[in-house]
Amino acid sequence: MKRITTILGATLAIFLCLSEVAQARTITSISPPTGLGLGDVLCPQVQTTVATPYPNNDNSIAPSPNQIVKFPGLSCTPITFKTTDSVDTPVFVVPSGGTTEYFFTETVVNNTSSSWDSFTFQIGFGVNDNFGSPELILVPPGFAIPNFDFSVSGADEKPTSSKFTELNQDGSFSLKWSGGSVAPGESVDFTFSVDIPDDLDGKNLYQSFTIRQVPIARSVPEPTPTSAFLGLLVVMGAGFAFKHKLL
Repeated sequence: MKRITTILGATLAIFLCLSEVAQARTITSISPPTGLGLGDVLCPQVQTTVATPYPNNDNSIAPSPNQIVKFPGLSCTPITFKTTDSVDTPVFVVPSGGTTEYFFTETVVNNTSSSWDSFTFQIGFGVNDNFGSPELILVPPGFAIPNFDFSVSGADEKPTSSKFTELNQDGSFSLKWSGGSVAPGESVDFTFSVDIPDDLDGKNLYQSFTIRQVPIARSVPEPTPTSAFLGLLVVMGAGFAFKHKLL
C-alpha cells in the first residue's frame, strides 16, 4: 500500500508541476540501468545521448530510422543479469510536435545460475521499488503513455528474439517472450519498437519513462502425491532387495 501511495503521489506531482502546452516527444538521452538484477554494477555510469533524425514518423513499415542500437547505450551494455530480479532503465524525452517511433536492438546476458524460459519487457514510470506500470498509477486526463508498437495491421515492424519464439503482447505496455530457453552463460538478442505519443488536450505531463526488464527462471515442477508415493516404493523396494541379498 505504501508503494502504491508513493507512486500516486509522484504521479500527482507530475500532473501539478508540468506545463500544459501542446507537445509531443522525442528521446534525448538514456540513463544507466539500475536494479537488483543488474550484474555489472561497476559499468560506466554515463548518460547516453540519442539522436532522432526523423521525428514524428509513427507507423513506419520498415524498422524506424530512429534507431537505438545496443540499448541501453554507453552504460552497462550488454545488460548482464546476476539474478532474476528486475532491471530498470530511465529514458528521457522532450517535446517534438508529433508521435515519434524508435527501433531498439539489445543483447541480454544470463549470468544467473538458472535457465530462463521467458523474458518480460514493461513500460512504466519510476525505478526499483517506486516503479509503477500504467495499469497501477493514477493517470491524469489527457495523459498519453509511450507504448510498445506493433499494430495488427502490419504497419509496424514486429518485435524479434533470437532465443524465444512466442510473444504475448499484454496490452500496449508489456511484452512477454516465451517458447525458448536461455541457459546460464548464454545471451539473447531482442528488437522492439516504441512509440512516444502526444499528450491529449494540450498537456505535457512527463519528462521521462522507464523500460523494465525481467527474466523468468525455468520452474521446477513440484512432485505430485502419486510420483512421491512411487518414489517411496522404489526406495523401499531397493532396501528390501539389498536386505534379502545379505540374508
